[in-house]
Parts: sequence; C-alpha cells; structure tokens
Amino acid sequence: MYEQAYGGSAVALARIPKNIRCQKDSKKNMTTPRESRISIRTPDQEVGLIHSRAADRLETYGESPRQQGPSFVNALKNIQISLNPALRPLMNTSTRDLSQLTSRQIAKQTSNHCNPAQIQESVCRIIRTWIDEGASPFPIFLGPIEEDLPLFNLTPTKGITQECADSPSHRLLLGAMSFILNLEPGLSIDSACEIYHRLVMDPIQDPTTNIRLAWAAARLMTWLLLVLCHCSSTTCSCANILTKETLLTLEEAQTLMYCREQARSQDHATVSKQFPTGKICFARPMACQIHPCLMVGELGILRGHRTIHEDLMAMVDFRKHGTLEILMDSSVITPLEALANWTETGPKFALGDMISSLATPITHGVVHGFVTQPDGTTTVLIWSDIDRYAQYRPDQIQLGPLGPLPGDVECWNVPLRMHIAC
Repeated sequence: MYEQAYGGSAVALARIPKNIRCQKDSKKNMTTPRESRISIRTPDQEVGLIHSRAADRLETYGESPRQQGPSFVNALKNIQISLNPALRPLMNTSTRDLSQLTSRQIAKQTSNHCNPAQIQESVCRIIRTWIDEGASPFPIFLGPIEEDLPLFNLTPTKGITQECADSPSHRLLLGAMSFILNLEPGLSIDSACEIYHRLVMDPIQDPTTNIRLAWAAARLMTWLLLVLCHCSSTTCSCANILTKETLLTLEEAQTLMYCREQARSQDHATVSKQFPTGKICFARPMACQIHPCLMVGELGILRGHRTIHEDLMAMVDFRKHGTLEILMDSSVITPLEALANWTETGPKFALGDMISSLATPITHGVVHGFVTQPDGTTTVLIWSDIDRYAQYRPDQIQLGPLGPLPGDVECWNVPLRMHIAC
C-alpha cells in the first residue's frame, strides 16, 4: 500500500539510503571481513597477546591433551580441561549450581560494562554466601600428594585416601575452584586471579586446612598466574609486583607441602630416635621459610617434640631466637654429625658463629666446627647460605655477615603459621 500511494517501487527504492544501494550494487567487489587486514581487539585480548607464551609454560605443569593457541583464552581453556576431570567428581548439585551462578553473574555484569572491582566483589559475595547456605559437598576423599601431581589424587597408585571433612575453609577452596571451572573469557584473567587470590590465600595458610586440598588450590593459583605473567623469574613490565611475589610464595609453599606430606608417612617413633633430646641441629632453607628470622645453617639444641595437626614438630632452642617449633624432618632441620678429622673447637672462631668470606663473591655461613688437614693445619667448616658445606682458612673469613641478610628480621614463634596449610 505504501508503494501504491507514493509512486510505486521507484519511490520505495529512493527511500533506501544511498550507501545501502551502493553496497548492493558493488557486492562482488567488497572485501569480506575475513579478508580484511584490520583487526580490532579488546583490552583483554591485548593482554592475552602480550602473554602469548604463557600457554606453552602451562605444559610444564602437566596438562594434556591441549587446545594449542597463542591467546590467554586458549590457556584458560587448557586449565579448565585439566580442572574438569579432577574437580567434577568432588562436586555435588549445589557446587555445580554455584559454578554456573558465578558464570552468569560475570556475563551479566560484563555486558553492562561494570567496573572490574564490582564484578570481583559480586563473585566473592556469591561464593561466601554459598559457604553459609549451600549444601555441603563434603566429606571428600583425597590421595597423597605426589611431586608431579597436577591437582587432586583421586585414585592413588600408592598410599591411601584421606577424608577431607566439612569446614568453612574447605568450602571456600572448593567454591573458588568451581568458579574457575565455568569461567568465560569475558572476564579478564587479571580479575579472575584477583578473585581467586582473595578467596584462597587465607585458607591455604590456615593450619587446620586439609593439606591435600590446599595443595590443589595452590597449584591452580600458580596456573592462573602463569597465564597472567610468563616471566616470573625476571623483571616484568606488564605484571604487578604482587604477581611475582605470589608465584614465589606458592613455589615455596608447594615445596614445603610436599615435604610435610612425606614426613607424615614416616613412623613417628623412628623419626624421634633420629632427633634425641639435647642433639645439636641446624636449620635448612625450608626451616627459614617457616621462621624467616633464621639463617641457613644456624645451630640450635633440640629440647623436645610434639604432634600438631598430624605433623611431628621439633622444639629447637636457638641462641638468638629462643625456642621455635620446626617440622621434624631431616630436609627441614638436620642433626649435626661429626665428620672425619672434625673437632668442635678451633682457632679464632666458635661453633655457631656467623661469618662472611673476605673474598668475592661474598659467602655467608655458620661455623659447624673445624677440620684438621693432612699437613696439620686447621680449616673452618662452614655451612654456607647456599645450603652446603665449605671450608676456609681462618684468615679468609670474618665474624658477622656483611650487610643485612634476607632473614635478618624479628622472629615470632607461632606454631605452624606458615605459607601453607597442614
């Protein structure tokens, strides 16, 4: 009727904008979007391109098979492929609903162009509400931690599974991991890391948290950070200092978790015989992680032991720090043993003295005794800050470290309040 009243099809054609008609007439000559050389990327995609090598780095953490690709979107999918078979068997209907709810909330707020801080707060609020009101997926049963274990050990080839009971910390860790499972690429990986970091870091450090669940949560945090920053060991202009520090903390935490898992499998009576009361022991690097005031090689006297959260803890009296509780394992604190031609006393220095070398590169260490050489001279036996023995002539070293050491801080004896959970 419109065409008949106003002049037919010619008028109707005239009503069509000229640019549309031109496009129709020159359709054969147009360049399709696929052929175009111009690419418009979102800021999140640009971040993914900057960290394109992160996906390759993930291969060192055990994922296979993988979607190969340069962007962080594929890296995130690779993480979810690993997470799915490990986490799905531990989830109930309530946990699956939580995962979908957080995914929908992110999609809704992203489409409304909400501030990233608002999205982070909303997701954290949803998960914390679920902790109080959702149906519990616990108890769950987890196998022993193994050195190359990606996440959970649901079907252990050796050892037995351990019951992980219900608790707010355990719910928080499982809820945070389920949030990653259905995470869509619309949320930047930086925001995803911030949400996950905010939720899991405290439970990981809680001494009552199940160590096997904490291991999986820490492992997933490492994967996410590696997507965000592929240069954890060097200065990176595209990642903040928290990313690098957190990666190093998680690496130390996982090392200590593995050590504690191995120590738990040992017979406590046998271990106690290796650490008799009154024995002189010295601190290893992992002991310095537990108590940063300690120096590698620092000597102390064993005063006793007790069991805390299934861990056998040595009570060691240090001259400068008093009594500290340290995991009773030879890789954490080692009894001082006499070597060939070893004596406790010698010239200029005393057992337990902290020294530094006069020659460069400067070596810091602790005097562990003296060794008589075949020509009758005496060298000072030093446990160095690189965690091994070295021998120096008395004129090659001096008392006291040169300058402050990383561990030169005040020490508190808070049992098991470490970087990791037990």
